[in-house]
Amino acid sequence: MVQRWRCPTVLRVKAVVIAVIGAVIALVFLPLWFGVPVAVLLALWAAGMTVSGSSVVINPEVGLLVFGMGLITRRVRLTDITAVLVDRSKVSVARSAGGEISLYTWRKSALDGWLRIPAEADEIGHAISAAVALAQDAQRREAAAADQAAEPAGPPVRVGSAARTRSTLTTALLGCAGLVALGAALVVRVRWHDDPVMTILGVILALALGVSGLFYLLAALWLLLTGRAGLAAADRASVA
Repeated sequence: MVQRWRCPTVLRVKAVVIAVIGAVIALVFLPLWFGVPVAVLLALWAAGMTVSGSSVVINPEVGLLVFGMGLITRRVRLTDITAVLVDRSKVSVARSAGGEISLYTWRKSALDGWLRIPAEADEIGHAISAAVALAQDAQRREAAAADQAAEPAGPPVRVGSAARTRSTLTTALLGCAGLVALGAALVVRVRWHDDPVMTILGVILALALGVSGLFYLLAALWLLLTGRAGLAAADRASVA
């Protein structure tokens, strides 16, 4: 039976409000050649969250776990999941090929608590864990039956994993976000003649963007280095 969870409507409204505020800030404090694309991206993100929202779907019939957030959808085979972690309101799944996928379900801040947004991470985490256990048990039974009926085969052929490609793509997107934030920090308008309030706000925005961009770049570099180290260890283990 398919299990499905969707974020409450208030989260979709919150996404629209955040997008509107972000678009206004971009158009006021950034040059138009930079602020307009940022506003368009925020509008697309708000549209995706309004239409689709965030969701978690467990489909045992096809053996898939689907995390959705607006226009972004991540699909993981239940048999490829090696661990399920629930950290407060965040649900994370680790994959056998490397990489981790996480989603907040749904409360992640004091504001969400004030808005009475439910926290369903424990329920979703236990449901995923149970579905993974059933899927992997069925896979083991099928493998045992196939081994009994199959003829001796040659050495296994090693192929590339789509999960590794997705992990690399996630790291690249994080690095690009850091570069965009640093670029925005450099072009923020911080000189407002005869308006000290706007000047102070511009300086604060530039500092916030610069710190965020640096953090994103460092996080992307850390993911890249740890990912390569993990792949190298796996390669050595497979050779041994």
